[in-house]
Amino acid sequence: MKQRLEGLECLNALRSTGRLPPRFFPAEPRGARLRLVLRALDGFIAGASHREIGIALLGKARVERDWADPGDHLRDIVRRAIKRGRALMNGGYRRFLL
Repeated sequence: MKQRLEGLECLNALRSTGRLPPRFFPAEPRGARLRLVLRALDGFIAGASHREIGIALLGKARVERDWADPGDHLRDIVRRAIKRGRALMNGGYRRFLL
């Protein structure tokens, strides 16, 4: 019953304002991570170096400051993002959608 009432509220708001209310469509919790992964994948496909991808994702100042850190934290972020993006591209998106 609650879902039906919310559906009617949404439809009523659309009819009266011409817009769908954002409260009925919460943001995907994984959205920020997915954007990072897809941007890394785009850079990888375009032939950018890991450092160039890091600059696009994390900013030039941070990469210049921390890229050579012995823990390889930033490099690991870029590598994991590219790996996840390639996995999504190669059919993993199906699991993501389910």
